[in-house]
Order: sequence, then structure tokens, then C-alpha cells
Amino acid sequence: RRQFSLTRLGMVAERLTRAFWPLWSLSIAICAALMLGLHDLVSLPLVRLIAVGAVLGLLVFFWRGATRFRWPSRQDAIDRLDGALAGRPLAALADHQAIGDGDSGSRSLWQAHLE
Repeated sequence: RRQFSLTRLGMVAERLTRAFWPLWSLSIAICAALMLGLHDLVSLPLVRLIAVGAVLGLLVFFWRGATRFRWPSRQDAIDRLDGALAGRPLAALADHQAIGDGDSGSRSLWQAHLE
């Protein structure tokens, strides 16, 4: 249960990063420009124009990220966790015996596979 929760949390972090990377990038670029004092090198009307453009860019990138973000489903997390484990044990537990259901030898082999 703990591994499943951590896997799902990691998937949420991955999807948030992928959906909102333009927003993070623009935010960091704006902070860098302000910390370098670039706003002191240009005229006030140009600073205002750039600020309006930056705010509009942030809004667009936020909207774009919000529309592209998808919460990982329970099955997505199970598949990710199962793929990381040797022998895909979660998929094996969900499998059903396809042939030889009436044969006791086949049934005991299937039980050994599940164990």
C-alpha cells in the first residue's frame, strides 16, 4: 500500500512537471531578470509593457498546463509499480488460468505460479 501511494504521488509530480514546465520556465526567467536588475536598464513604459506580456504569458501557460494535466488512474499506478517489480507479480495475481482448469496437476502448477 505504501509503495502504491508513493508511486502514484511520483506520477502526479511527473505529470505536473510535464504539464506546467512552460509556466515554471517563464517564472524563473522573470525572477532572473528582476534579480539581475534588468528592469533598471530600460524605460518605465517598456517595463510595463514587458510586465503585461509576462503576466499574459503566465496566464496562458497556466491555462495550458491546467488543460493538459491528467490525474493518474489507479490502474496507471498499478501498471507502473508492477513494471518495476521482477516478474510482474501484480499482473500475475490478476491473471486467470486459461487452460487445464479441470486438471489437478495443472491447478497445482497454477497455484505455484501465483505463490
